[in-house]
Amino acid sequence: MNLKMNRLYMKIAIGIMLTAIVFVCAAFSTFSKKNEPMETISLEALYMTYESAEELDEADLILIGTPTSDFSDREHKTSFYADGSLQDFYTLTEIEIDKIIKSPNDFDLAESETLAIIEPVGIIELDGTKKITIDEYKEMEQGEKYIIFLNDNGHGQYSVINNDLGKFNLDSKSAKSEKSFSQNPAITLKEDVLDKYSAFIE
Repeated sequence: MNLKMNRLYMKIAIGIMLTAIVFVCAAFSTFSKKNEPMETISLEALYMTYESAEELDEADLILIGTPTSDFSDREHKTSFYADGSLQDFYTLTEIEIDKIIKSPNDFDLAESETLAIIEPVGIIELDGTKKITIDEYKEMEQGEKYIIFLNDNGHGQYSVINNDLGKFNLDSKSAKSEKSFSQNPAITLKEDVLDKYSAFIE
């Protein structure tokens, strides 16, 4: 009887170990896929440009906030023409609002609430999974704080304006600055923004 019970316990233990191994492998595989860089396709587009903090201040909505989820977990939207060619793409990024600097009269969200905003970047299945973006726009990163300039798109949603220079990372500990900040005009614009809105930035 003891021998049978020992064998039973051993089978149960082996079953539990195998289940744990499968779970760990699946979790590691998911983590690896999330962290391996995607091939990026950058498209050119026409959009209104803003060259100073004064011009950016014309935005409909200006806020400080933090993305709540990883880029791969966000809602990515794509639409296509009848012939199968790409018509539009964007990502809905949930932002936890830290401070509202400027807003329309009918804006009814408060600090600590979340708002889904439009970023000109997305994920598309085209001979594999690829990132698609406008003029090398770099998506906002989860957990990092930004000052963001947005306009109402006419459909009840807010979109980042000025492409990559419509949002600025305020996390002083971050070494992952937007690529375009290596260019002097972009550095000047960021400094201009930080100076103009210094009262709102901790």
